[in-house]
Amino acid sequence: MKNILYLLPVCSAILVFTACEDEDKIHIPEYQTAANMRLVVDQAHPQINYQTVNTDFFAVDAYSENTDIDKVEITAQYQDEIKVMQTLSQSDFVNGHARLEYSASEFATVFGIPGFSDASRGGNFAFRPIVYLTDGRVYPDYVVVSAQESFLNIGTGPLGAANGAFTFRVNTSITCTPFDISGTYLVISAKGTSTDGCCPGEVTVSGNTVQITMSTPSTFAVSDITGGLYFEWYDVFGITSPNDTPGNIVYNCGEVTVANSPEPFGTIFTGDGVFDNTTGRITYTWTNGFADQGMVILQRQ
Repeated sequence: MKNILYLLPVCSAILVFTACEDEDKIHIPEYQTAANMRLVVDQAHPQINYQTVNTDFFAVDAYSENTDIDKVEITAQYQDEIKVMQTLSQSDFVNGHARLEYSASEFATVFGIPGFSDASRGGNFAFRPIVYLTDGRVYPDYVVVSAQESFLNIGTGPLGAANGAFTFRVNTSITCTPFDISGTYLVISAKGTSTDGCCPGEVTVSGNTVQITMSTPSTFAVSDITGGLYFEWYDVFGITSPNDTPGNIVYNCGEVTVANSPEPFGTIFTGDGVFDNTTGRITYTWTNGFADQGMVILQRQ
């Protein structure tokens, strides 16, 4: 009995000491998973053809491993207008998959342009997902580090690639009769701002030559998608000529869309603009995953 009574305070001391040690431990919180959202365009229905507009449709498959989705807004941009085409909830993802299909008449209704329904009016559309998680986080969104630096919270990499964890943007169109805009273009003006600390303030360059070459009846390779701005800003980071930043544009119904254009530092170029067939002038704006942006005016020679 004496031994037991002796052991009790010893055990109590050990417990108190252990408890103090536990309180002093650094408790690492559980890590948070970001949004996972892949959009894969159905190659049997990548766009709506003006010749089959009454039966054709644009189709995309959405995939996500998230189980904490509050909602997903599937947005479409036409020129300067951005509309929500559809809102999905967690329950819409069956085994992590949701099928999305949009007819020409749906584009007409959402954008209020009747001509879309019979292809008397065509255009290019950029589809983007906006993912809202149950804890309040939103993807994609810009994380502002300073007045001169920001980045997208969906990370770097070829964001539009099929094997990426998050598809930033996919493109489609209601087509018009194809038209060749290839040729040699003079940079009338390329004006933009960089978020990198190396290059504060707005910069304008001109006089460079850009070559545009047809890849398919509606897609064109551009030798320098920034019009010389990257060469002006980032020669210190290894950009040795304007041709170090090639890109691609889609042309349809007088409109151009910057698409499938990785940039040298791991993100992608996106943008929109117009081609004036009367003057032979292309005007478009672009941005990248670091929030750099520019406006380029090209004149066909």
